[in-house]
Amino acid sequence: MSHKCLRCGKIYEDNDPQVINGCTCGSIFFFYIKDKSQVEKFEEIEKTLNIQKTTLESELEREFIKTVAGENQFGVETIKNPIDGVYEINLDALMKKQPLVILKQGRTYLIHLPSVFEKVKER
Repeated sequence: MSHKCLRCGKIYEDNDPQVINGCTCGSIFFFYIKDKSQVEKFEEIEKTLNIQKTTLESELEREFIKTVAGENQFGVETIKNPIDGVYEINLDALMKKQPLVILKQGRTYLIHLPSVFEKVKER
């Protein structure tokens, strides 16, 4: 299992600290590669976005900016995990099918990419 940077395409293994800290190119968005079928799905999405003259990274950034601007009362995250075993869930955002973004103990964002891809496909 690995992670592919959405900006430069560099691939990192699961335990590489760059996945948490961000890619050397400066991007913080990664595609999680579990198996070959996911790579094909990702390439299909990239082709669609190329036709629309945009990228998945810019679509994600736009979604985050829109969310921070007020559509999500929590900010960027739809679920907060301030301490182990405690979760704050923004039900309104989840019911509106906003991408699932988890803030883990105030430091690390976990992004459920399938929920982001579904949002991109709707457009």
